[in-house]
Amino acid sequence: MRLIRATALGLACSSGLTRGALEVFQAAPPPRVSLDAPACRQVVFEHSFGNSYGAPYAGAYTPPAAGCAFTTAIFNLSVISSGRQYDRLATLWLGDVEVWRTSTAMPTQSGIHWSFQKDVTVWHALLAREQKIIFDLGNVIDGDRYTGLFNVTLEALYYEDVYEAGFHPAEHIYPISTLSSAGNTTSLFSLPGDSGAVNLTLPRNVRNAVISLAASGNGAEEFWFTNVPTEYVSTFPSNEGWLYGYSPFREVQVLVDGQLAGVSWPFPILFTGGVDPGAWRPIVGIDAFELPTFEVDITPWLGLLTDGQEHTFQLQVVGFDRSAENGIGPVGENWWVSGSVFVWRDDTVEQTVAQSFRSEIAGPAFDFHSSIGIAIGGNGTATNSSLYFALTASRNLTVSSTIISGNETREVIWTQNLSFSNIQNMTDEAFNQSLAMVTSGSHSSSASDVISRYTYPLNLFSAYDVASSGATTNPGSVLCLADRSKLTDGVSSLSFLTGTSIGSESLRTRQNVTSSYHWNSTIVEGTEGLDTMDGEVWLSYSGGSAGDMGVAEYHRYAKERNDSVLVDEQGWGQISVPSTIPLPYVEGVPIVP
Repeated sequence: MRLIRATALGLACSSGLTRGALEVFQAAPPPRVSLDAPACRQVVFEHSFGNSYGAPYAGAYTPPAAGCAFTTAIFNLSVISSGRQYDRLATLWLGDVEVWRTSTAMPTQSGIHWSFQKDVTVWHALLAREQKIIFDLGNVIDGDRYTGLFNVTLEALYYEDVYEAGFHPAEHIYPISTLSSAGNTTSLFSLPGDSGAVNLTLPRNVRNAVISLAASGNGAEEFWFTNVPTEYVSTFPSNEGWLYGYSPFREVQVLVDGQLAGVSWPFPILFTGGVDPGAWRPIVGIDAFELPTFEVDITPWLGLLTDGQEHTFQLQVVGFDRSAENGIGPVGENWWVSGSVFVWRDDTVEQTVAQSFRSEIAGPAFDFHSSIGIAIGGNGTATNSSLYFALTASRNLTVSSTIISGNETREVIWTQNLSFSNIQNMTDEAFNQSLAMVTSGSHSSSASDVISRYTYPLNLFSAYDVASSGATTNPGSVLCLADRSKLTDGVSSLSFLTGTSIGSESLRTRQNVTSSYHWNSTIVEGTEGLDTMDGEVWLSYSGGSAGDMGVAEYHRYAKERNDSVLVDEQGWGQISVPSTIPLPYVEGVPIVP
C-alpha cells in the first residue's frame, strides 16, 4: 500500500502559488490508506478570506451525480497564506450542522501552505442531498499590521468502499445550534450569553441516538486551563488583567429536558498563536487542524424522546467556584459550542418503548489547596510574590434503561468516569507561570462492548519579559516549554453504528517544544536572529476499521528547528511514543511542590 501525502492530491490551489511556501502540518493518521482513484471528486468552494469577520463563505453543496455511488467521503482543506496574521478559528457547516472545526497556522512573509483531510462519512445523510454550505473564517486585513489573507480550497473525495459489517449511516442528523443558516451565517452558540438550547422532535421508532458536540474556548477562555479561581485574579495588583478567572476546570454538559445526560472534560488546545507563536510552525499543535468532538449516547433516554413531542436539548459550559455549595460555577466569555443528534430508526416497530429508566449521577467532587507567597520590601511593605494552587476533580455518571422493540428486549447504558488535576505556580507577578495538568476518563455505551479511555497530560511553562507599558503594545519576549500528550483507546459510537469501525482504535501522540520568541511592534511577528525553537512530535495509531481501505496502523515522527523540518518519518506500522515528563528546571521557573 502506498502512503499518499496531502500534496499529492492535485488540488486547485496546490499549484504555483505554493512553490517556495513553507509546508505546515499536523501529525495525524490519514483517513484512508490511499486517496487515489476516488469514484468521483469535486471542488466544493474556493474563497479568499480577508476582512471576513461576520462575512463567511456561503454557497451550495451539491452531492455527486447519480452515476457516482459512494460510502466513504473525505473533505480535503487546503490553505495558502503569506504576510502577517494571527491564528484564526474556522468552522464548516452543512446547513445548521457543524461538521468540522479547525484553525489556521500563522503565516510568514514568504508564505505557508497546509492541507488536511477529514473523514466525513458519518454525515452521509447530509452529504447525499443538496445543502447550504458555510465556511466561517473570521479574519482582519488592515494594510499595516495584519496583511495575511487565507486562500482556502475545499475538495470532496468520494469512494465506494465496502465495509465488513455493512454500511448503515444515521437516517437523521438534527442540529443543536442557533439554526441561523438561512441568514448565510453560522449557527454557533456563544456561551454563556446564549441559551445553548434547541427544541427537537425525534421519530417515534428510534433504535439508537448519539449526540456529537464541539466546544472550544475563545477570548478570555482560550487558555481556560491556565485560568485561576476568580478570587485570585488580582493577586498581583501591579499586573492587573494578566490573569483570567473562573478556574482552570471546564465541563461541557449535555442536558435532555433539563436533566444531565453526559459531559465532556475538554482536551486543552494550544492554537498556533498560543503562549508562544514561534512554537507551532511548521508543526502545529495537537488537534489544531481538527478540533476534537465528544460523543454522548442518549439511547437510554428514548423512552422519553420518542413520544412525538418536542424535547429540549441543551449544551452548557461550567467551571469551578469555591463559593458555590456544589463547586459548580460560571465561565467567562466565550465558548463556541454546537451539537448534532444522530438518529438510527428501527423500522420494525411503530414506536420505541422503554422502561426502568435510571440516572445515577454524582459530583463533580472537588478538592482545592492554595498558597500565596509574601515578600517584604526594604521599606517594610508586603507584596505578593507567588501564587500556588492545586485543583482536583472527579465525576461518575450512569444512565440506563430497558428498550423493548417488538419481541426484542435490550438493556442500554451510558457510563462515564472522569478525573482532573491542575497544579499551577506563578512568580514575577505571574509573568512566570508553570502548569502541570492531567485529564483522564473512560466511557462506555451499549452500542459496543468497548470501554473507551483517554488521558491528556500537559506540562507548560511560560516566562514573559515585557516592556513596562504592556505585553501587547511594545516589543518583548516569551520563553515557552511545553510537553503534552493525547492518549486514547476506544471506539467512536458514530463510526461503530455507521459500520465504518468494528473495533477499538488506539492513538498515542506526544509533542515537546522549547521556544524563545521575541515579538516586534506588530506583535504577530518574531525577530530574526533572536528567535529559537526546537520541537518533536510522535504519533502511533492502530485502528479497527471495517473498510477495505481503512488504516490498520500508522506512525509519524518529526523534528523541527527554527521553522525547518529536520526529520519527518512516517509509514504503516506503529512506533514507541515516549511519555510526557516533568519539564526541566529553567532559571527563574517557579518550582511546583
